[in-house]
Amino acid sequence: MKNRSKKIMALLLTGVMSAGLLAGCGGNSASNESQESAQEAAPAQEAGDAGAVEDEQAAEAAQTESADSGAASGEGIKIAFVPQLIGIPYFTAMEEGGNQAAADLGVEFLYTGATQASAAEQVKIMDSLIKQGVNALSLSVLDSSSTNPYIEKAQEAGIVVYTSDSDAPDSTRDFYVAQALDEDLGRTLMDHLAAQIDEEGQIGIVSGESTATNLNTWISFMEEQQKEKYPNIEIVDIRYTQGGSSEQALKQAQELMTRYPDLKGLVAVASSTIPGVAQAVQQEGKAGEVKVIGYGSPATVKPFIDSGVMEESILWDAKELGYLTVWAGAMAAQGKEFEEVNEIAGISNPVKWDAENKILLLGEPLVITKDNVDSFDF
Repeated sequence: MKNRSKKIMALLLTGVMSAGLLAGCGGNSASNESQESAQEAAPAQEAGDAGAVEDEQAAEAAQTESADSGAASGEGIKIAFVPQLIGIPYFTAMEEGGNQAAADLGVEFLYTGATQASAAEQVKIMDSLIKQGVNALSLSVLDSSSTNPYIEKAQEAGIVVYTSDSDAPDSTRDFYVAQALDEDLGRTLMDHLAAQIDEEGQIGIVSGESTATNLNTWISFMEEQQKEKYPNIEIVDIRYTQGGSSEQALKQAQELMTRYPDLKGLVAVASSTIPGVAQAVQQEGKAGEVKVIGYGSPATVKPFIDSGVMEESILWDAKELGYLTVWAGAMAAQGKEFEEVNEIAGISNPVKWDAENKILLLGEPLVITKDNVDSFDF
């Protein structure tokens, strides 16, 4: 019985092998059809594989592009900026730049401030933003002694905290987004005023709050430049205004011209003080006789440049500073590092990173004159 079974199995195997040989010789068997179907499917599979590779390469390219642009895909990230005050062209321009960056990067931008420059109000706003749980909090510092504790409080809550427009170098802030170097701003203004008054004569300064870190720093570099380069120029007095009030600036400028009848120049340090100082000179009929210069936006200084009261203003592109402020916050909130030189869409020139001092620098001071004042919309 066993021998018979073995014979049957041998016959069956022989049959199968013969069928396989016939199929291998090109017969129209099911196996041949399967091979042909597989061969036909191969190009489709290869095309599918190529498509997958192309998709992968496209994804990698998108990731590279995202890395190149910096803080892309910031969905869900909240970035706040607290200006010194709202309602003036300068900070409005920063807000517009910030909104554009937020739209480009897909983040939420919270711009909130008081109508008067007040450190106490800044502190209240910062505390509210901490409670809201923003990811990054930036501010233009008015009085670092007031805001420094809240910078620490926000950091303890896991928030990235940095300064923009006005720094608090004595704080624990993560970094500073600078419009230009403070030294360059102070020295540049003094150079341009000195040229207007032939490097001699008395000048007065009208500033904003006496505690404003950025304004005081610029004034200190003006004084240094005057002592080093212009011995025939005398800074007779520095006056301050509450909250950068234009009305108080007008009064302070009038008092300076009365007390110093030979005054040849007035510096309006805060942008909000420029209208008051310029109007005081106009009202005294001393346009051209008493030179007025300051840190004012094109929209602020244009009427006074057009009327001849001012020749120049020193500033920077406030919209680009607002854009950079939000871009930097988005980068930091995502744990991304700044490059030594950053090419950023939305900003005209490369942005430099000073890692030692933790300063992200927008660029050089901008000199606004009658030739370019109409080139800006802020």
